[in-house]
Amino acid sequence: MLFLKTIAIVQARTGSTRLPSKVLLPLGEKFSIQWVIDRIKKCKEIDSVLLATTTHKSDDALESLCKDMGIVCFRGSENDVLDRYYSTAKFFNLGSNDIVVRITGDCPLIDPEICGNVISLIKSKDLDYVSNTVTCTFPDGLDCEAMKFGTLEKSWQQAKLKYEREHVTQYILRHPELFKIGNYTHVEDLSALRWTLDTPEDYQFIKAVIEGIGNEHFDMKDILNFLEKHPELHNINSSIIRNEGLIKSMQEENP
Repeated sequence: MLFLKTIAIVQARTGSTRLPSKVLLPLGEKFSIQWVIDRIKKCKEIDSVLLATTTHKSDDALESLCKDMGIVCFRGSENDVLDRYYSTAKFFNLGSNDIVVRITGDCPLIDPEICGNVISLIKSKDLDYVSNTVTCTFPDGLDCEAMKFGTLEKSWQQAKLKYEREHVTQYILRHPELFKIGNYTHVEDLSALRWTLDTPEDYQFIKAVIEGIGNEHFDMKDILNFLEKHPELHNINSSIIRNEGLIKSMQEENP
């Protein structure tokens, strides 16, 4: 099967509650969101990278930053993130078999090679959706999802629950009878490691990792090697629950 395009849509906004404007926090000489975008650009399987943010005035800063970086910024609903994602992809006139890669803005340590392997799997097996989080075996913060545009469109048409609209791929994951779903798994379970940016403790941890490694050309193995030499850094944010926002949304929908 021929896949004409593979685009990565980075989801980001400044209105985070636990760590306001986390995507614009400085990490070295760049903002956090610049790390996400620059690192995903290194993925050879991706044709183009764009950012999807909200129409809220506070996100004007993200649109301005995208202009400086030379990438397209699409603005849509703050709460219906599924609609924002779909509208962004539709704007680029994708075919049903083209691939949309979802990256969230809280992953400044994202690994381009891991993302490439996720994309390769969805293509080689002709699946509708693949991620490395159906069963979590990678550190939290290296999350990558790939789906056919047709899969995203079907989800956008049929998802009704609030948390299915707020969390882009929940409808897909809850309906394996409708979609061919795959998981990219690491040989060792590293899911207890937290490398995502959602709290002040996370920021302290990621800042220490980036400053400690001292360059931009690192991958998951390099981070693991660095942390093996500095195991005390694990204690900074290890007590925080993975996917706490999603869990809260699901509980509010089904108390």
